[in-house]
Amino acid sequence: MVKSLFWVHSERLMGLIALRLAVLVVVGMTVFGWGARAQAQTLEIITNNGSNSVNMTMKELTELPLTEFTTSTVWTEGVDRYTGVLLRDLLGHLDIDISANSGTVTFDAVDGYSASISFPTIRSAQPLLAFHRNDRPMSIRSQGPFWLIFNYDADARFRTETLYALSVWQIERLTVE
Repeated sequence: MVKSLFWVHSERLMGLIALRLAVLVVVGMTVFGWGARAQAQTLEIITNNGSNSVNMTMKELTELPLTEFTTSTVWTEGVDRYTGVLLRDLLGHLDIDISANSGTVTFDAVDGYSASISFPTIRSAQPLLAFHRNDRPMSIRSQGPFWLIFNYDADARFRTETLYALSVWQIERLTVE
C-alpha cells in the first residue's frame, strides 16, 4: 500500500512538472516570439528611409540566384558549406543600386545586436546572406535563420575583427539607407 501511494504521488508530481514546463515554453514562445520566428523564417527589409517595408519568405529568397561556398569560421568547428543569396544580388532584386559610395545596410539580429555594412564593402567583400549550412536550414540555435557571412578562407582580408563584427547571425531585419 505504501509503495502504491509513493507511485501515485510521483506520477502527480511528474505531471505537475511537465505541465509547468509546457506553460513556460508556451509563454516563452509568445512573449519572446520564438515560435513565430522559427516557423515563419521571413526577412523584413526596410528601404526608402523607413517608408517601404518588404517581408521576404524563405521560399522567395531561394528563388533568387543562389551562391554557395565552403569556409571555416571563428564561431563554428571545421569547414562548412554555406548557401544563400549574395547581398548584392538581393539588393539588386529589390532595385537598390549599390554603386554609390554613401549607402549602408544595417542588420538587426533577434538578440538586439546590429551592424552596418557600407555599399563599397558589399561590392568588394561579396557577403552572403546564408540560410543553409551543409544543405540544411539554419535554426536560431545555430546562427539562423539568416547569417551574413563572408568567405573567410578565400582571402586573409576577410579574417579581420571589422568583418567579424559585420557577420551578423539570427538576422530578422535589414534596413537600407
